[in-house]
Amino acid sequence: MPSIVSLPAASSSEHLLALAEVSQFGTTDMGHPGEGPWTFRMLPEPFLTAELKRVACPQSTRKVDSLTFQPCSPHVYQNQDRFVVEEWDFPGRGTWQFNSVFDGHVNHYTVDYVSQTLPKNLKESLGAALQDSGSRPITPDRVSQILRDSVMKLDDEISSNFLDIFPRDLERLGRMSDKEVESIFQQDIAGHSHGVAARCLGGTTMVLSLTDPNEKNVWVANLGDCHAVLGLHHRGAWTGTLINHLHAGQDHKEVQRIQAEHPGELDCINNGRVLGYLEPTRAFGDTWLKIPSTYTSRVFANLEQDWISQRTLEQCASRIITPPYVSNRPDVYHRNLPNRPWFLILCSDGLPSAETYEGMDMLKMIRMWTQFVGQILDSQSTTNTALSLLRTAIGGQDEHKVSRSLTVEMDERYMDDVSISIQRFHGH
Repeated sequence: MPSIVSLPAASSSEHLLALAEVSQFGTTDMGHPGEGPWTFRMLPEPFLTAELKRVACPQSTRKVDSLTFQPCSPHVYQNQDRFVVEEWDFPGRGTWQFNSVFDGHVNHYTVDYVSQTLPKNLKESLGAALQDSGSRPITPDRVSQILRDSVMKLDDEISSNFLDIFPRDLERLGRMSDKEVESIFQQDIAGHSHGVAARCLGGTTMVLSLTDPNEKNVWVANLGDCHAVLGLHHRGAWTGTLINHLHAGQDHKEVQRIQAEHPGELDCINNGRVLGYLEPTRAFGDTWLKIPSTYTSRVFANLEQDWISQRTLEQCASRIITPPYVSNRPDVYHRNLPNRPWFLILCSDGLPSAETYEGMDMLKMIRMWTQFVGQILDSQSTTNTALSLLRTAIGGQDEHKVSRSLTVEMDERYMDDVSISIQRFHGH
């Protein structure tokens, strides 16, 4: 006879508990009608704020609030943004404030290397220049040149480190078999060559700021489409300005520049992307789009990786005629700072693409950011301004929207990485 399992009926209290647990869950289309539905969990306060803090890990220094945010489960997608906030003390020359946001793409190799190396290189170069200037103040143009040279030098090193491993002679490289190329990777037990090649296949955009000890000058440098917004207080009101120019395939000036550098090449910009592939037009890394196509067909095609499909590599390689197509030359801006309240927002492109701001006019969006952060500073609140700005981006006081952003159950990335760094006037 078959075994019979007897289960006791649930008590009324157990029924109520089960209903209470289910009531915390709902479904959402994530703001895109007709898609989904996906399950998410409603988080009431104060648990909602606590979970947002846990995921974003906000940090604060004397002058800067920062965070990086990606709510997707790490096994689905890992955050490729990085930020670095440092105070550089030069004896006899005061303390300089350095802030930066890096937005990696394709893999983690490039963004990790650049975020770890660039601040160190910049600090050394600035320190040497300050020492050389003696008692004389360093000129704004000299600082701008240090920023520009340090960025380009680091990217050139990423390329040269790769070219030191593989033949610079294209005819010799073209004659190498797949096995010969693969053997270079296989013989490197430490995996150095794989990491060097991976930094050339991946990339990262960047925005950084440097403020002098007396807060009289600020410099901003950028590669790619990260944002730098300066908020100024004047006559009881806050106004904000986007300092930097965004380097992306949808920007008319960048498209004109690339087309002028590659006359007659119809695919140099295709569908708003470099070679129909990459959205930012300037970046660290992406070396395979800066060197002859032979390296793509012979080396990168034999690199063990799952970031870029072989079909994409082949298509892009066929379009690489007169490299480079991605620039490593940053724009550098110098601004004199007034002796009144100000703040500087640096952010990756994940902030303007978040649900609250998606598709919004740039001027309107900057005005909203400026007024929001300005109100917090005016109130002299001790809240982390970066965390507060992040919350407005994913729903603000709408607990339903914020909860779904934090807890929705999806098997793919549903929002871009968001990194924010906000530097405050010393009076705040």
